[in-house]
Amino acid sequence: MTITLNSAHDPLSLSEAYAERGRIQIRDFFEEASAETIYDWLQSTRWGLTFNDGNHVNQLSLEQCNALTVQQQQEIARLVQSNAVKQYQFMYNYWPLLENYFKPGRPPSPLYEVFEFVNHPVFLDFIRTLIGRPEIKWADAHATLFRAGHFLKYHTDEQQADKRVAAYVLNFTKGWGRDWGGYLQFWDENYDGEQSLRPVFNALNIFTIPADHSVNMVASYAPGLRMSITGWLRADDPPAPIGTH
Repeated sequence: MTITLNSAHDPLSLSEAYAERGRIQIRDFFEEASAETIYDWLQSTRWGLTFNDGNHVNQLSLEQCNALTVQQQQEIARLVQSNAVKQYQFMYNYWPLLENYFKPGRPPSPLYEVFEFVNHPVFLDFIRTLIGRPEIKWADAHATLFRAGHFLKYHTDEQQADKRVAAYVLNFTKGWGRDWGGYLQFWDENYDGEQSLRPVFNALNIFTIPADHSVNMVASYAPGLRMSITGWLRADDPPAPIGTH
């Protein structure tokens, strides 16, 4: 399949709006057929689970998640809730797109096509023009799924070693209720909310790093699945050539 951007969007025309706040949401970002196909791919993804314990990031595969006992699941939930009181914390379903792409004998997935697309000149040139950052060389990526109880606490995404320039979120969430949580939130220096973006199907969220932001907890009653492909636009070099696998 060929992934196609919505030709109605002109990055130069949108760049002024981006420059005002260092962020923007662009709806109907892909052509409809492309967005629907990526949505179907995410629906069939074998989701694992990721959560942190201090600076240590745990990534459990679907098989590892299925092997957990009820007691082990409860212990993870207690750890996450306890840590969240006093430190940066996150928990959500996850599929390591970047890591798997470069892995020898990598597991099959159509999502590799999305990773190659966000590293194609069509996408990268659009982003460079939109945010005015010609030094961007590539985009990393991972797939995420937030469901009831999942969250991502306040952070800035800043990491000098990776030379992160901006963060992006490609949203593939349908029919998300206004009070289900899972909003991408931006904060000012007084801890007041500046903007809150609802998960919207086929929308691109992008913002310059550093930025104070979080994803608030998905409500216990929320029946939907908040799916996205997200990552950072970077000015360092990728770990290996992209598009040759």
